[in-house]
Amino acid sequence: MWFHRRSSPANPDSAPQPARGRDGWLERLRRLAPGTGQPGLTVELQGQLALHLRRAARARDRAPQALAQDLLAGALEREALRRHAEWVLSSLTPREREIAWLAARGRTNQEIAAQLVISPETVKSHVRSVLGKFRLHSKSDLRMLLLDLGLRWWQQGTD
Repeated sequence: MWFHRRSSPANPDSAPQPARGRDGWLERLRRLAPGTGQPGLTVELQGQLALHLRRAARARDRAPQALAQDLLAGALEREALRRHAEWVLSSLTPREREIAWLAARGRTNQEIAAQLVISPETVKSHVRSVLGKFRLHSKSDLRMLLLDLGLRWWQQGTD
């Protein structure tokens, strides 16, 4: 794993300095909980990962530590969204899952109704239920959410 938990000193002046290791420069990133002085999380990046972070930070005129915190916060938010989407998918009824699968593949309500031999109004009702569970507004939002999160579960079959 490229990160591990390590206590950081409570004194900001005693923050670890970048050190040279056998795999290249190590970036030591420290963050204290705001206003608490409690130890944070130290992340060591080695080799190419550290190099890419420094280059990206320089290109954005930011400190590598600040960029790493933003990237990690974004990744954690994305992971929470992915877990929520997986939970919602598992809570769908078999029919809702089937309709979500077809809707995410770009099918219209009429095409879904014809394929499943149900009325377009029933499809509309199921689509509305699925979108509500995901807190989305359209079938294209559903498709984009699942694609963005890497949940390509509907691509198992072929057209």
